[in-house]
Amino acid sequence: MSRRDGNEGRNILVRIVLLLAIIVLGMAHEADRLRAADVVTPTRDVDVTPSLVREIQYMMLRLGIEPGPIDGVIGPQTTRAFRKFQEDSGLPVVDMVIGGKVSGTLLARLRNEASRAILGSPKQPESPPPASPAPAPAAAPAPSTAPAPDRFAACPANPVDFRIGGTQYTPDKYLQEGFDGSTARAVSMLKDRLNEARQIASNIGGAALTEVQRQSRVLEYFSCRLNIEQAQK
Repeated sequence: MSRRDGNEGRNILVRIVLLLAIIVLGMAHEADRLRAADVVTPTRDVDVTPSLVREIQYMMLRLGIEPGPIDGVIGPQTTRAFRKFQEDSGLPVVDMVIGGKVSGTLLARLRNEASRAILGSPKQPESPPPASPAPAPAAAPAPSTAPAPDRFAACPANPVDFRIGGTQYTPDKYLQEGFDGSTARAVSMLKDRLNEARQIASNIGGAALTEVQRQSRVLEYFSCRLNIEQAQK
């Protein structure tokens, strides 16, 4: 073999060694990246406090799983809802108790699904095909009664803000079912809920901003109602 052929052979061997070194370094870098990702994955158990319970209740409500009052108390409704979420998610079913622990993996799953639910737009019901109306004899017009004036008409309200899960509420029904018909109580509790929602948004990410804005608009509406009620006393 000539000297030239020997030099070319060594050059090829050097190139192969360098290529293998690059591949090995790349694999090591990817392994380091995956290990770093594992470090930030929230898998550690988390202490169960009333504040965390309120967050969990709030997120389950956004997923359409009724947890009962968002009050930080683990009552029968909250327990049933928490079990249902675990069952639906294929996770081990473990009851939640104040002072105990909740799985970090479960909490991360709940926050992720709540975030998606907050961003998702509600499904619009499909309109049935129009039916051919049968001819009917003309009926005498019913006596018209003028609707009672809305004394809260000056308070802007968006019906979308009063849709919770699959239920569309009116402001009055929302007030009756959620706050025993008391506007003052609604304003007080909604302020607390709004503060909770802002804290939750910092945990589950910017996707919760939409829900914070919704709660803020609901609070503004009932604050406006309260001002009118107080002025008319």
